[in-house]
Amino acid sequence: MYTFLRVSLSFILFFSITSTSIYGNEEKMPFQIESGTIIYEITGGAELTPETNLTIKGRAKLRFKDWGKVKIEEESGILLTTGAIKHQEKVKKFVKETEDNIIIVDYSNEQLIEHKRAASKNPKDDIKNLAYKGKSTIADIECDLWEGMGIRKCMYKGIILLLESHVYTAHYSKKAITVLLDINHTKEEFTLPDYPIHKIGFFKDNKKTKNTTKTGSFRKLIKNKVAISGDKVSFTQERENRKKQKFLNNLGKDIFIQQKKLLPDLLLSMQKTRACLQTVENPFEANECIEEFSHMKEKLGSLEEDYIILWDQNHKEILLDKIEDELTGLQAKNPCIKRAKNITDLSACLKNE
Repeated sequence: MYTFLRVSLSFILFFSITSTSIYGNEEKMPFQIESGTIIYEITGGAELTPETNLTIKGRAKLRFKDWGKVKIEEESGILLTTGAIKHQEKVKKFVKETEDNIIIVDYSNEQLIEHKRAASKNPKDDIKNLAYKGKSTIADIECDLWEGMGIRKCMYKGIILLLESHVYTAHYSKKAITVLLDINHTKEEFTLPDYPIHKIGFFKDNKKTKNTTKTGSFRKLIKNKVAISGDKVSFTQERENRKKQKFLNNLGKDIFIQQKKLLPDLLLSMQKTRACLQTVENPFEANECIEEFSHMKEKLGSLEEDYIILWDQNHKEILLDKIEDELTGLQAKNPCIKRAKNITDLSACLKNE
């Protein structure tokens, strides 16, 4: 991955001299505002392979009180791939943080995952290795703009109003569109869903469930993998190409795993649908035949309307021919799909010749 742009020696010296005056006693507080609610717009995407594009769209909300010592972050949106690989996924995240603990809502298993906070966050961590670039205005708030290689942040009193990340063909943006500060929150606004609590790290025999990470998949897919870095930038094109492909395969790993599971199910569903449609004589029965197939295609990102209104011999033959063509095509690609090791391989298998 790319590394962040290293700040100049003069800036490091300046920052070390002035950091006390910038933060002062407020350094102990995450934010320099007592309470607030921020609503963000999230956009992003990537060219995962030459044949497949990824798009994400969503909203996020940050609520905080006690100078940021207690906060709730929510995110929800749609992840969509188009091209050779068709995939659609609704993503949702809810995390509550206090001074001591972090609680993640695991919607899939209807439980709360609680673990102790590793260490208190230093407000300066958000701008570590970033260079100050002046002022900008986000949601009518003037904020400090910080930039590094592949990343831009605009900060206001410790609060991130803008986060933009870019690595290779992947990009992510989280931008505040509404900012309400120094407001009174209700108790209900900081209430968690009524799920049982599963504690991690409090007792030795507790283990994190496999699906817990899914609650953060929206951020994990783009933001974390784009914004986190560690290796030096390579100056050889061949090495850069390998790193790029590894990065994009990692970015699309969850989609690849789901597709490898869903595509064999789609094949079976198509066979069952074809057999069922050959025997029915009216549109009501025909719609019952395609119901499972339609749900399966929706999971794979198809937005095509399948509802059957007319059902005579002509319409029956047209639909059966269409399913037969799709079935034959998928069966021909199935050996390649089984051999695929990553999303690059899978995309090449599914592309239309």
